Amino acid sequence: MIEMKKQVTPGETPEQITVSMIDQDLKDGVNKSEMAIKYGIKPWEVDEMFKHPLLKGRRPSRKKTLSFSFVDDVTESTQFPNSMEDVTDEPIINPNQVTLEQAIDEAIESVGEIKHQMQETQEAIIDMLSPTEFETPEETLLKAAQDEDELEIPSFEDTLDLVKEQQEEELEMDDDTFEL
Repeated sequence: MIEMKKQVTPGETPEQITVSMIDQDLKDGVNKSEMAIKYGIKPWEVDEMFKHPLLKGRRPSRKKTLSFSFVDDVTESTQFPNSMEDVTDEPIINPNQVTLEQAIDEAIESVGEIKHQMQETQEAIIDMLSPTEFETPEETLLKAAQDEDELEIPSFEDTLDLVKEQQEEELEMDDDTFEL
């Protein structure tokens, strides 16, 4: 049987009021002013209780009351023809929904593909750095590191000569081209 909301009756102030008592009152739809009446306390004392972190900002649940008494007279063995037969307790599964296992499998597959691509890229870089087929990548890297120490900075005259040579080559290229 569904009970109607009862009017709050004034009571004596209990020795202790607990957070769980107030929580239950909120679940039952009792508001702050009704709590003040129920516990026989002043409204400011109710406000003080609602400063507790678990009660702060909480509101009473809104229960609509029926204007009549609604009684369940149906037993579990009673069958409703054509209305309850189609109802099942199985959850409805969206066919487009991905399960956690599928998502993990997809992630593992993606990581495997990326790992394979990185290995191919590494091999390509090693092939590019290898000047001869007879040198190992480690030897090439060691040789390159030794060559770096022997590098000389070109002089100002050498730089000017290089610039002049490039300008002459550009002029020669311009002479070879023709317009239509």
